[in-house]
Amino acid sequence: DGINQVQCSVAEYPASIASLLDQFDKVEAEELRLTDIISGFIDPDQDDVAPTATHIGSELSEKELDDEDDEDEDKDDTDEDDESDEDVGIDPELAREKFSELRRTYAAMETAIQQYGRYDERTKESIDALSETFKQFRLIPKQFDRLVNDMRQTMDKVRTQERLVMRLCVDQAKMPKKTFVQLFAGNESSDAWIDEALNSGKPYAERVARYEEDLRRCVQKLKIIEEETGLSVERIKTSAVVCLSVKRSTPC
Repeated sequence: DGINQVQCSVAEYPASIASLLDQFDKVEAEELRLTDIISGFIDPDQDDVAPTATHIGSELSEKELDDEDDEDEDKDDTDEDDESDEDVGIDPELAREKFSELRRTYAAMETAIQQYGRYDERTKESIDALSETFKQFRLIPKQFDRLVNDMRQTMDKVRTQERLVMRLCVDQAKMPKKTFVQLFAGNESSDAWIDEALNSGKPYAERVARYEEDLRRCVQKLKIIEEETGLSVERIKTSAVVCLSVKRSTPC
């Protein structure tokens, strides 16, 4: 199921869940409508149909997403009479209960990451619990678009640094591409692979030294991305690929 795959991937991206929780806080403060976030909930014990996403996998920019927001606001101004009818379909008490559960499982995941690290089995169990909770939410298409766009932008940042590192090593330092892949893959945010290349005694080692400062700067940027997202470079790419592979209007 495409949409469920996307939601599972998004559930591993802490900033996305935090954003949804922040938006629900605005609902509680009467700054947003509940229907600006979700269209309802899915009973985990029953087969149900998740929402159809209108733009999943699209290359929407932040401006385009903002334009959608503006259009929605214009529509709100002319459809005041319909607003109360829209919200009738979602029980506010049920929503409060569901978002409280999402907040609890999200906090448990963050605690597990801090205590055990992201790759510990106990952390994986916490992530799975968060995913199961998150899959019960029927996000409106615009919310999917925004979350997927955030992940795409993060992946683009990673790819920018990866391309620069490969260009410096393979094109400039003349390191064999196969050697580069063996050193770099899985070690993107570690300086260890640079040290190994410098100490290899290979013909390219001296040339790599010329670009050492730039390479370490790229590695540091990748490390910062990992810290900001709570995901490894490998996981960022895997999650983003899952999201972007789900084409717009994919039925579930």
